Amino acid sequence: MSSPTPPGQQVVSALVVQQCLRLAKSRGFASEAFLKGAGLSREQLAVGHLQLPWPPVQQQLHLVLEKMDDPLVGLHISPLINLATLGVLGYVFQTSGTLQKLIDTTIQYDALLSNLGRSWQRRDGNTLLWGWDCFMDDALVARHAIDCITGCRATMIHSLLRKQPASPLLGVQLQHAAPKTAQQLRDYETFFGCPVQFNQAESALLLHPEALEQKLSLADPTLHSTLEELARQMLNSRRGTGSVALPDQVRAAVRAQLGRHVAPTREEVAEELGISGRTMHRKLQDAGTSFRDILDDIRFELARDYLQSPALTVEAIAQQLGFQESQSFIRWFRQVAGATPGEFRQQQKAPASG
Repeated sequence: MSSPTPPGQQVVSALVVQQCLRLAKSRGFASEAFLKGAGLSREQLAVGHLQLPWPPVQQQLHLVLEKMDDPLVGLHISPLINLATLGVLGYVFQTSGTLQKLIDTTIQYDALLSNLGRSWQRRDGNTLLWGWDCFMDDALVARHAIDCITGCRATMIHSLLRKQPASPLLGVQLQHAAPKTAQQLRDYETFFGCPVQFNQAESALLLHPEALEQKLSLADPTLHSTLEELARQMLNSRRGTGSVALPDQVRAAVRAQLGRHVAPTREEVAEELGISGRTMHRKLQDAGTSFRDILDDIRFELARDYLQSPALTVEAIAQQLGFQESQSFIRWFRQVAGATPGEFRQQQKAPASG
């Protein structure tokens, strides 16, 4: 079923292991037993993008799957995977402009999650295939992993294209054997809403090419660009082609959250970067800065830009910078700049009128 494994040790992001652990707990498998069997600690799981050895995790996952009475569990849990739990990469997926951009993004950045498979796309006549080659050597785990990833992608498409009248899915092909009962086969076709073929050479979604340029419901080009840059830095760092300092990662995450007009908190940013708030605080201190310093710097930079635009009121700027009320913004700006936003605007006008 699986393709040859690429050279090197198989590893998986702690974010993915967290999903495995949730599955185990939901089916009554003690989380401590899972962690102990995999030789992992909760401290390791707290560092979301930490790469962990896959073989011991796969062994524990196999034990969990053996005890389940649901032969389609991989398919059934796929809609429960929250993209937000995938950190920066999840938000990169969600803010993609079009279905084609979403597919391109998965292919470019899925190494951030693991090297247990490879995403790809290929044109075949009037059909686009969006597939995933599985490199796992455990047939049971591989079957459910293929179902889960394929199901996640179908769910993601339907969610982000929910305003479209027709599904872009033409069919699904899966490498593993067909289920044992007619009811289970109907479950597959009901889930995907299209024909499903088994014992295929590749596992993939078959998509109508006209759907590729449809705009996704959460498309946000500015936010996507910011988040993609962070994902690119993380990928380069992992590949050893560059080093991304934590302060730079925090700055990118803060800027992205402000782009959503929310007030970033230390814990939320740390979670997005896959580390604990305490760990982030300590590492920023070691780098000679703090979360508050970074937040203030970026807010001030944006505030100065926004105040250059007469069309933006102080109330609107306060909202865009994540302040709950304009007075809080005015007090903060006076403390940082030594002047109120209104005074700052007048100071900017003075050279032009003098």
